Amino acid sequence: MAGKVLIQSRLNRIFHWSFAFIVFLLLASGFYIHHPVSLGDVYNMQANILIQTAAGFIASGIFALWVYHHLVTGAYKDIWFKKRDMGDFWGLLKYYFFREKNPPHHGKYNAGQRLIFTSWFFMFILMFFTGLILYSANFGNILPFPVAVQNVRFYHYLGALWFLGTVPVHIYLAMTEDPAKLQAIFTGWVRK
Repeated sequence: MAGKVLIQSRLNRIFHWSFAFIVFLLLASGFYIHHPVSLGDVYNMQANILIQTAAGFIASGIFALWVYHHLVTGAYKDIWFKKRDMGDFWGLLKYYFFREKNPPHHGKYNAGQRLIFTSWFFMFILMFFTGLILYSANFGNILPFPVAVQNVRFYHYLGALWFLGTVPVHIYLAMTEDPAKLQAIFTGWVRK
């Protein structure tokens, strides 16, 4: 008899979709700042900077709550890439390149997903600090040390490219390994 199993809690789904929406806003507004196009009076740079700033602070709050939740509940163990995951990662690559018939056995997430999640953790910290430095540059040099703003902007841009490149990989991994699990990010449940 087939039943349902809860694999994504309501809170996890709220974090997921909040991050998805806010990262989309950050990427869209950030790339507009990097390369503005004329949209007439409908949308201007001042409004865009306000969206970028607000989204950055909201994303930081969501991230802090997400880290706290994962540390307190121990859920970080499901998403953190560990040294022992390297073997599974190579097996997963063989599976995705059609060298193996089945992917390696894993827990809630496969090694590729955990690698992306772990990279996002570190990349978000980089984006937070570089974004804060760029934000503070609007108020003059308030940092206790000199900063080359152009270098900070470059690393912030690389971070944005990392998110832009890994989000489609995340979606691909979620959709191809077990499409039945995909419904869980919407409903929380998967049919067994």
